[in-house]
Amino acid sequence: MMRRIGTFGLGAGVFALLGMASGTPAAAVDLELSLPIDCTLGQDCFVQNYVDIDPADTVMTASCERAGYDGHKGTDFRVLNTAESADVIAAAPGVVKGVRDEMPDRLVLSESDREQVGGKECGNGVVIAHGDGWETQYCHLRLGSVTVKAGQRVERGDRLARVGYSGFAAFPHVHLSVRKNGEMIDPFLGTPDNARSRLEGCRSDGSGSLQYQDALWQADLNSLLIDASGKIIETGFADSPVKSIDVERAEVRTPAAGSPAFVFFARLINVRKGDRIALRLVGPEGVLAETGGKPIDGQKAQWVAFAGRKLKQESWPAGNYVGTAMLIRDGEIIQQETSVLSF
Repeated sequence: MMRRIGTFGLGAGVFALLGMASGTPAAAVDLELSLPIDCTLGQDCFVQNYVDIDPADTVMTASCERAGYDGHKGTDFRVLNTAESADVIAAAPGVVKGVRDEMPDRLVLSESDREQVGGKECGNGVVIAHGDGWETQYCHLRLGSVTVKAGQRVERGDRLARVGYSGFAAFPHVHLSVRKNGEMIDPFLGTPDNARSRLEGCRSDGSGSLQYQDALWQADLNSLLIDASGKIIETGFADSPVKSIDVERAEVRTPAAGSPAFVFFARLINVRKGDRIALRLVGPEGVLAETGGKPIDGQKAQWVAFAGRKLKQESWPAGNYVGTAMLIRDGEIIQQETSVLSF
């Protein structure tokens, strides 16, 4: 008989498990989490969304940022695009409590898309019981990639599946939820009381470093939280104006000597209201395009900026083309990235 356990953390649905373990580890444990994804943070994977600790209809995350969305109950580790993936691995030892591996990978881009995954927003997933009421849940796994079964013992770092975009996913990622006795836990804060206290602090002064000693992560908190403050995750070149969905699907065409346009683009996550993205494209004969960027009009989970020029001669001159992107906040450059293309 199919059973249902736990909230799955992306809407009002629950995760319908296709298999259940007969028991969970008996010994009480203090949960310690390693990363649930085998990748290099800041290079080929990034933290897109964090737990929303505000029960009201607003968003607040552990770093006093708004790097998430209302009601989000997990931490999202993303890869660059749908052409990329990475192993999803057990963040702590335990017993597999349930799995699902039947849903296609499909980006949710509309309300109609979302309706089609209603009740199964987690997509393909794995739930692991760690003892003393602790559970972790891994969502949006790639179809056909789950390698574990209900009742199976796993150790920290064991491969569970591959990153995908099944269920309610607008980008390829693994969503990690943490629960204690069925209650959502922000792994950066460790307890519901800490989350409530942190929320009060964020509301009162809106700043301050995160100093709780109850965080569940083994990794350095600052390295995990850095993406919440805004980050350039990709720069590159295209032969036409760039749309966000084209970048997400890895469908951007690289310019050639005869391309009708030469465009430099930058993709960012978690940019704030008022941020500016300045772009500069320089070719063998000088500056092709340059923009200081208009201030962003609000918090943006993802943002793509581009600048370029149409071809006005027979072909683009051979040589080096250098694109530079700068994320500017309060008049200061907080990140700068450069890409080079030659032909």
